[in-house]
Amino acid sequence: MAASGLLRERDLRALTAVVEDGVRDDPGPAVPWAVLHRLHQLIPADAVLFEEADLQGRRPIADQAVLDGGDQWFDGPGTPADPEVWAARAAFLPYSYWARTGDVAAVRWSDFYSQTELRNQPFYDLIHQDSTVRYAINLPLPAPTGWTRKVGFFRTQRDFSERDRLALQVLRPHLHEVYLDAERRRRGVLHVTRREREILQLVSLGYSNAEIAGTLFIAVATVRKHLENIFNRAGVRTRSAAAALALPPVASLSAMRGQGRSAVIRTDGAPRNLASPPPKRTE
Repeated sequence: MAASGLLRERDLRALTAVVEDGVRDDPGPAVPWAVLHRLHQLIPADAVLFEEADLQGRRPIADQAVLDGGDQWFDGPGTPADPEVWAARAAFLPYSYWARTGDVAAVRWSDFYSQTELRNQPFYDLIHQDSTVRYAINLPLPAPTGWTRKVGFFRTQRDFSERDRLALQVLRPHLHEVYLDAERRRRGVLHVTRREREILQLVSLGYSNAEIAGTLFIAVATVRKHLENIFNRAGVRTRSAAAALALPPVASLSAMRGQGRSAVIRTDGAPRNLASPPPKRTE
């Protein structure tokens, strides 16, 4: 793909699948596992990692990863790491970029360091000294002040492309909403089955019972029964109210399909040309 940053139709379908499978899957320990598997299909890597950490308290909150080959692992809240590690992390430019600049772009290690420079970084030496990881791209997600949430991709052989950067930037607001949805479901906010969730998603798009039945290849009476069960559990009487309680405010997937542009809107409203990566450090 050319460095213009335009995404192909198959890329946009893959982006949509990340979100659709995320809201259908179980919420997972931090994010739905389907999200990480779909991200791995979208951007192949040796590992895809969701990380949440309390930077002020210097303690990990969640590390959830899918490895090449499909293996999964998760580490929950742990004891604070060695202060040396946290100090080295704070000085590692790819991880301090977002706090320093206010930008929310996906960044690669190679935006800041050559391979020689990377190997000389204390954080890399402490964390990756026994691995062959040489390339990474990380996308920040909204988080409370003093915390970090991000999705990272790691490789040993080749760097990540501008297409990968753009795909992640387009996904950023949707990944955040999927994360919030998983949090709501873990806290027991109107639990619904996968089939009920599918029906409510179509309700939120304005589908009639007959249209839902045709889309899901089930009987209209089955749709009606599912909705009655949801109404009874939620204590509501309208389709829209049930959808509002059970579904996150995920931005329209059709809007995502229209975001395959080199200019993506930042959360502060300022456009950023993603064909131009963050500047390398020159000092």
